[in-house]
This record gives sequence, C-alpha cells and structure tokens, in this order.
Amino acid sequence: MSEKKGKAPTEAAASVAAVVKARDDELRAARDQLGLFKTPLAVLRIFGGACAEFLVAAAKTYAASTAALVLVYPLVAAYLGTRTYMPELYAPPDCRGSAPGLLYMAELYVYEALWWLVLGILSSIGLGTGLHSGIMFLWPFCMKVILKTQECQSTAFSAMYNYECALECGPASDGSLTFFNTLLLLWPSVVLWGSGTAMGELPPYFITRAAKRAGSRATDFEDELEEAKVGTDIISKLKVWTISFTEKHGFLGILLLASWPNAAFDMCGMACGWLEVPFWTFFGATLLGKGFFKVTFQSAACIVVFSRPFWEGLLALAPPLSLPSAACAKAGVKEGVTCNLPAFLDAGRAKAMHKFSLQSRFLPSKLAGITEAKLVDEYCKVMSVCGEKAGGMLGSSGYADGAKASEMKTIAARAFAVLDTDSDGALSAAELIPVTGTSDGAASA
Repeated sequence: MSEKKGKAPTEAAASVAAVVKARDDELRAARDQLGLFKTPLAVLRIFGGACAEFLVAAAKTYAASTAALVLVYPLVAAYLGTRTYMPELYAPPDCRGSAPGLLYMAELYVYEALWWLVLGILSSIGLGTGLHSGIMFLWPFCMKVILKTQECQSTAFSAMYNYECALECGPASDGSLTFFNTLLLLWPSVVLWGSGTAMGELPPYFITRAAKRAGSRATDFEDELEEAKVGTDIISKLKVWTISFTEKHGFLGILLLASWPNAAFDMCGMACGWLEVPFWTFFGATLLGKGFFKVTFQSAACIVVFSRPFWEGLLALAPPLSLPSAACAKAGVKEGVTCNLPAFLDAGRAKAMHKFSLQSRFLPSKLAGITEAKLVDEYCKVMSVCGEKAGGMLGSSGYADGAKASEMKTIAARAFAVLDTDSDGALSAAELIPVTGTSDGAASA
C-alpha cells in the first residue's frame, strides 16, 4: 500500500514535467518561426508590446522616485515657465559682441550634451547596424575644429557643435595652440559621443542576461557563437577570442576590449550578460574604454593627421620606401610625384579630408546672402578641389583645374535653380529652409 502511495507522486511529477517540456518545445518551435522577414507584423507587434510594457513600468518607478519629486519636476516646471513667459532669458547672441540671455548657455550645454549622447547611442545600439554618426557628424566636426585652430593659430574659441558663434577666431597667435590644448578643445564632444556608444552596448547585455535568468536560450548569442566557432575568417576568430578574453579577465578584459575600435564588442556585451557579470562591472569598464580611452586615442590621431605641422613631422619619420605605381594611382598620388610611402600617406590623408569636408554642415545664418559665384568658390574650397586660383576672380574663373571648377559651377547653378525662388541672385535664410536638417538646424555644404 505504501509503495503505491510513493509511486503516485513520482508519476504525477513525471507527467507534469512531460507536459511542461511539451509546452516548452511548442513555444520554442513557435519562436523559431518568427523573423523580421518571415513574420514582420508579428515581430513588430511583440517588440512594440514589450517596449511599451518596459517603458510604462520604468516610468511608474521613476515618476514616484524621490529624485523626480525633489529635483526633476521642479526643474522641468521652472524651465517650461521661463521658456514660455521669459523667452528673453534664452535669447542667442548675435556673434558681434552682444551678450546672450542669462539662461541661454545653460540650455545650450544641456542640448549639446544630449546631442552627442544620442548620436553615440544611435551609433552602437543596432547590434552592428547602427547609424554611422561618427563618420557623419563627429569626426568631420573634429577635423573642422583642428583646421580652425591652424587658421586662427589659437585654441581660444568655442568648439560647440550647436553654438551659433562656434569656430569664431579669438585673439590670434596667443600661444594657446598646442597639441594638449587642441585635445582639450575636442574632448567634451568626443567624450560625450563615446559615452553614448557605451550606453548603446547595454541592450545585448540585458537581453542575454534576462534569457539566462529566465532559464531559456539566448538564441542569437548561442547561434552566433556556434557559427563563429566553425568560421575561418578573422571576424569569427575575433568573436571567439573576445568571449574567451572577457570570461578570463573580467573588468580589465572588458576595459581593454572597449578601448579600441572593436567590431566584435557586441559579443562581449552578450557574453557578459550570459555570464551574469555585475552591471557596474560591465558598464563601468565599457564607459571608461569607449567614453574616455578610445575616443582620446582617436582624437589624438585626428590631430596628428589633420594638423599640417604634426602631419609633416610624422611624414619626416616615414621611410621613403618605393611603392607600386598602381597603389599610388589608386590612392590619388598626382602624376609626376615620386611613388613612395610618404607620398602614398599624404594622398590618403587628402582623400580622407576631402571625404570629411563633404560632410560639413553650416547654419543658414552663415550661408544667407551667398551668391552663385560665391557658392562655386565654397565648393572649390573643399580641400582645394579645383586647385589654386588667381586672386581677385569670382566664380569658376581662374582655377588651375578648369574642368573641376566647371563641374562645381554646374552644381551651384542646379542648387540656385531650386532654391533661389525670388530669382534675386542670392540665397536668403528662408530659401535655405528646404535643405536645412531638422536634427541640427544646419544645411550641408
């Protein structure tokens, strides 16, 4: 009798386990059928529901927090009140000596910080498919700042991206133009952007950690790891090495992996989530690596490359090794120039600077009143694309490369045909609105 009683609970438990396993297999099979390309509406519906649920829960938590009640709500109320009823406090300067409103700079600092943070997040949050905000915004702006220091022979000017009076030369040759001062001028923008990229690395960490704690598979992580283990390409090997290095060295390993442009860092985040590395260990190391060390090294490299004196010093150290003429032609080395390593590097620098110059953006107030001839000159100024120009001549005349100047004239004429709606031969701020971006209020060159 007692033996039968002992078997009954065991059989019941086995039956329940079988039902749970069957249901688990059924749900796993249903998940395997989901995919952004196979079932886009279902994926978007589930993703939207999960995001909404998370945001509502987070909003409820933070809305009732002490910090929100004591600090956030009073500050937001004060800002909205003064912005609505005392807009003169936020009046911008006219860049000719008039002082801005009392609260203009405070608002600008907050907006500038959010601008670079959001661009940094967008750069890394897409699991390898993020917005290339560094190439589009940050590094072209850094090049522009570095070139401005050479023009002004000083670092005594504002280098804030969203400031109306940014990059206006101060006292010339004041002795402030040094490598370290130039780095300090770039540092606020690059550190904020780098910190944003560190924040963008959090989703892979949280997703895999949640999957591990729920006792389920982190399908993307495990599938990618299995694929990388059998892969023979350098990226696959880098992914496997990244996970092994992270597991072995912890905080220091994460810091080292985050301190250079690592294409496999997503795997580090997923590995840290799967291994349940403490949040502040992962995020602290990532923030230090991406937000400080990596961007500082990149900024220093930009200063050396884009600042002509530093670049010439670097070229003087490069050995004059002869290179194949095909490599030099591909790099853009001009005919008649000896095909060697310094010439190859110099041509590569010119090509990179030209590419970044094409990303330059200007406030409409800086372009207002520009004529077609002056627009041709502005196009030709982009890394002297039309060559040298005889003094005192406007438009496409007088350039060494007449064919390129004619091309720039055609582009300028096409722009004026669309934008110069009143046909007065000059572009007003109102006429520049159609080509002004909503993100930064600036127009592309």
